[in-house]
Amino acid sequence: MRLIEGALIVMMLAGATLAGAQDDAPTFERLMSISFEGTADAVAEGAEVTVTGAEEMKYAEGRVGQAGDFMEGGCLTYEGLPALDMQSGTIELWLKSGHEGRELTDHHYLNFTNADGSAGIEIKFYQVELSIQVTMWGPNGSSRRYGWGWAKEAWQHVVVSWDTTNPAGPTLGLYKNGAETGYPRPYKAIEAPTKLTVGCQPEDGAASAWALLDEIAIYRGALNAAQAKALYQAGDKPVEERVALVRERILADAALEAERTDLLFNHRKLGMIHGRYTSLVNWGDAVFERLRLPVPDKIHEDELVNTDLSQYDTLYVPGGGGLRLSDEAAEALREYIRGGGGYVGICGGATTASKYGLIEATKYKFNVRGPVWNKLQEHPITEGYDLKRMVLFPHASGPLYVIEEGQEDHVPVAIFDVGNPPLPTFVNTIARRMGEGRIVTFSGHPESSAETNLLMLNAFLWTTKILEPEEE
Repeated sequence: MRLIEGALIVMMLAGATLAGAQDDAPTFERLMSISFEGTADAVAEGAEVTVTGAEEMKYAEGRVGQAGDFMEGGCLTYEGLPALDMQSGTIELWLKSGHEGRELTDHHYLNFTNADGSAGIEIKFYQVELSIQVTMWGPNGSSRRYGWGWAKEAWQHVVVSWDTTNPAGPTLGLYKNGAETGYPRPYKAIEAPTKLTVGCQPEDGAASAWALLDEIAIYRGALNAAQAKALYQAGDKPVEERVALVRERILADAALEAERTDLLFNHRKLGMIHGRYTSLVNWGDAVFERLRLPVPDKIHEDELVNTDLSQYDTLYVPGGGGLRLSDEAAEALREYIRGGGGYVGICGGATTASKYGLIEATKYKFNVRGPVWNKLQEHPITEGYDLKRMVLFPHASGPLYVIEEGQEDHVPVAIFDVGNPPLPTFVNTIARRMGEGRIVTFSGHPESSAETNLLMLNAFLWTTKILEPEEE
C-alpha cells in the first residue's frame, strides 16, 4: 500500500499521469507580452494594461521585426498587470547590449513592483558579477541569482523562472541563451507585482539600460532547463507559437516522467541495507518522497544471507561507516549483482562497494566536508544536466577514487575538480556493469543538495534498468 501511495504522490508532482498526460494540458500560458512592433503597447490576457512613456519611445531593428531602443534613455511604465502566479511563473526577455561585460555600472531592464514597493522582481546587468542578475524580494526576504558571461552587440535571451512546486524545494532558475547560468538558488514566494517599468533608470542612477530590448513576455508556469532551451530555440517564432512548442515539450516531459515513475514505483522494488555503522536516522519516508523514490525495505547487514535478494531490483547502502559483511554475505551481494541486481552506494556505501569487490578502483582518503566542484560526464545518470557546467557536490569525508588503465567497465560519471596533472583523475561517481547487474557509487552525498538530487534519482533509474533498458 505504501508503494502505491508514494507513486500517487510523485505522479501528482510530475503534473500528469501516464494515461492522462495528453488530456491535461500543462499550465504554461502567456499572461502578457510586449513585442515593440512600432508600438509599446502590451498584449495581456484578462487585464487592461496601461502604458506611460510610449510617446517618447524609439525603435530599432530587433531580434524579430523591431525592438525598443533604450540605448540612450527611455522609460516605459505598465500598470494594471494581469495577476502573476508567484508560485510558478516565467519571464522572458531578449536584449542587445551596447556595452562590454566589464562595464562598471548597473543597467536596469525590467523592474516589477507591488503597490507599496514592498515586493518585486528586478532584472538588470550587475557590475559586480559582470552579467545578468535577477532579484526577487518581499517581506519574508529576498532571492537573488547571478549569471555568467556577457556579450556586447549580440542578442542574448534571458529567462527567469520560479517554482514552489519542485519536490526538491522552491527554486529560482536563470537561463541565458538556452543554458542554465549562475549558481542554483532557492526561491521565497512574494506578493504578485502590479506594475512594470522597462528600461528605467533607478532613482539615484545615471545610466540608461544601454540596450535594445525585445520580445518581453510573462508566463504562468515554470520551466526547467530543457524547456527554457526549447523557448530559446523557438525565438524566431511569434509568441503564440513559442507557447505551443513549449507546451508540447512540457507534455512530452510529463509523459516520460509519469512512465518512469510508474515503472519505478509499481514495477520495481528497492531494499536498503544498514548495519551497526550505518544509521537510518536521516532516512525517513519523507526523504525518499522528496527524492521521488519509493521507500525501500530495510535489511540489516546480519540478515543479508537469510534474505531473498532476488525480489529486489536495486539495493541501496547509505552513508556512514560502511557495512561489515561476513564472507558469505559479501558473496551473496556479489552474486545478486552478477545475476542482474542493482547497487547504489553513497559515501560509506561507496566504501562498502570497494571493500567487497563491487568496484575495483583505487581509493584515496579525502577528509573534506562541504561542497566540492565536480565535472559531469556523458552518461544516463547525468541526464537533465548541462555537461558544460560544473556542479557543486556535497561531500562528507568520502574517499576519492582513481580508475586505473584497463578498467573500461568502470565509467567515471562525476570527476572531482581537485589537483592538476600529473596528479591522477579523482572520481566521485562511478558507474559499472558487473555481470548482468549495474552499480553506481557516490563518494559525495547527492541527496543533500537540490542541484544533485537528480543524479541520485537517475542512479536508481539506471540500476533498475528503466534508464537505458536492456535490449530484448
